[in-house]
Amino acid sequence: MSENIKIFVGLLVPGAAAAALFFAVFSENYVLGIFLSIFGIASWLIYTIIVKSYWPQITGNIIIVFGALLALSVFLDVGLEQNMFGGLNVQSEGLAYSTILLFFSILLGVLFKKTTPMVSASITQKSSHTPVAAPATADSVLEKNEDNSDMSDYYMENDPDALGYGDEYFPGYGEYFQEDYEE
Repeated sequence: MSENIKIFVGLLVPGAAAAALFFAVFSENYVLGIFLSIFGIASWLIYTIIVKSYWPQITGNIIIVFGALLALSVFLDVGLEQNMFGGLNVQSEGLAYSTILLFFSILLGVLFKKTTPMVSASITQKSSHTPVAAPATADSVLEKNEDNSDMSDYYMENDPDALGYGDEYFPGYGEYFQEDYEE
């Protein structure tokens, strides 16, 4: 089967289900609308499994759309009640049910979306492919560190002399901290 035919039939299934759902909602048969929204998403997912085609760009969107249509059908069925004067009363339970359905359908749809970060082609980053050699340490330095292991207030990672950096990396390092010691 051609890829274009797969896409056409794949989008025809949820389109037909959405059209039938709108017809059911406009005819005020809201329970049928609930079943059609569930049938629409289920039939589309079964179609994608049978045809072995997966569209990560639109799977999340279709789940969100059918979840919103399901939430709308539930709200119209349970959330609205007509009073004796012809007006509509909003039922809080129906509003809560439809909001919860909408939340979880959006959550599930976002989880199914496969988004890739936008990387600019104009900015290229050069990386060094050469490994960095470990600094050579003498045995006397290791023995000295073992002898002074009880220095709890001494942080070697903050001392540029211990790291082997000189004033070329930290200009004014000594003068800056000398002011702290004098106070």
